[in-house]
Amino acid sequence: MRLIIRVCQHTESGMCRGQQAPTMLRPGGERGHRTVKRSLDRKTRIALEPRKQPRQQRSSKVVDRILDAALVLTREQGTKTPTTLAIAQRAGLSVGSIYQYFPNKEAILLDLARRWLSSFPEVIAKRIKVAPPTNREEFRQEVRKLFIDTSRLYLENASLMPVIEAISGNADLRPIQNEYDEQIIALYAAWLQHVNPALEDKIASRLGVLMMDVGHACRLVGLKRDRKTYDLIEDDVERMWLALVSPYLNLES
Repeated sequence: MRLIIRVCQHTESGMCRGQQAPTMLRPGGERGHRTVKRSLDRKTRIALEPRKQPRQQRSSKVVDRILDAALVLTREQGTKTPTTLAIAQRAGLSVGSIYQYFPNKEAILLDLARRWLSSFPEVIAKRIKVAPPTNREEFRQEVRKLFIDTSRLYLENASLMPVIEAISGNADLRPIQNEYDEQIIALYAAWLQHVNPALEDKIASRLGVLMMDVGHACRLVGLKRDRKTYDLIEDDVERMWLALVSPYLNLES
């Protein structure tokens, strides 16, 4: 989920000159994204680590309540970040309880981003746990299942995308995303080698990078459009994936 984001966004801008695109999935638009980015830039060093690590199950449940409340509010408010007070009220906690675990609302947003990023490895790993496809049609069906799962993660968390984009452009925050990117690339590579055990490691990893970056960049573009356009972009990315990796998998037609 790297620099290809900027390339794709630049291309999209050039293709769509003179057209007003609806932003149904990302309330607040680019102004909201810039606000989130400035907020994260300004308070990055404070927000990088939660103040108190939950060591007991009860504490973990409190943190989950905080994050769940913040996620609901970001979905309701779009790119307008919720206040710490609003998060506390939604979670049924005092503001003081919030500050026991998070130094500011930016730290809460970063933990939400971590939670979102950490959901991808599990989704991809599911495809490795099933029997490998024996022909192209079976592989296409596996790709479709993966797209259904990953698309849901984007659509249900569209309001978090400004935070994800801000992380990508912030040198202090970038290691957070790099950690998960490497896991995702490795899992895509492992999946391809699950389908074709003879596939070389270097080729599998290279394809994994493209699968991750192209899919992420195009979905970010799609989330700035209406749902119908998003779905069409999803279909286009699926076709690109199949065209990219199929020649390397030695599957029967």
